[in-house]
Amino acid sequence: MSTAKGYSLWLMPSGESYNRLNSIISQLSRRHNAQYFEPHVTLMGEILGTEDELVSKTAKLSSLIQKYEIDLGKVEFLPEYFKCLFLRARESDKVMLANEVTRKVFGREHDPKYMPHLSLLYGDFSPTIKEEMIAKIGNDISIKFDVNSIHLFSTNGEPKDWYRVKEFSLK
Repeated sequence: MSTAKGYSLWLMPSGESYNRLNSIISQLSRRHNAQYFEPHVTLMGEILGTEDELVSKTAKLSSLIQKYEIDLGKVEFLPEYFKCLFLRARESDKVMLANEVTRKVFGREHDPKYMPHLSLLYGDFSPTIKEEMIAKIGNDISIKFDVNSIHLFSTNGEPKDWYRVKEFSLK
């Protein structure tokens, strides 16, 4: 079991996209005895600071980013707990610009390159088991969703302990 620290900025689908992704995440977490989490693309994670500071910075950020679309596609996996199984997001100009602006607002310009993705399962599974999972769910789950807001989440501890601090609408 892996834990996270600090706060995260999430981009969350809504409506039918949320329902479809939530269903996949729920089924995978139940089937593989893994922790459940809500569907999201992390704009930035492991943000440290007081909640008041982060609410202020996220409010500023939300005034600088325009609404945009995230296009999810290919199912992939890495040997990392939080990237166990995920949908890769297309690195459009708007997706990458949103992260670039976020890095500036939060003083994290030197973070590793942004890899936008939506996790489907957290855990430590062998590549063989991950390949079997992909064979069952399909390797291309094309879903697009509009990013209309940024959600500030407390992501201290295990996923069951995470909670939304505040949602900030984009212009």
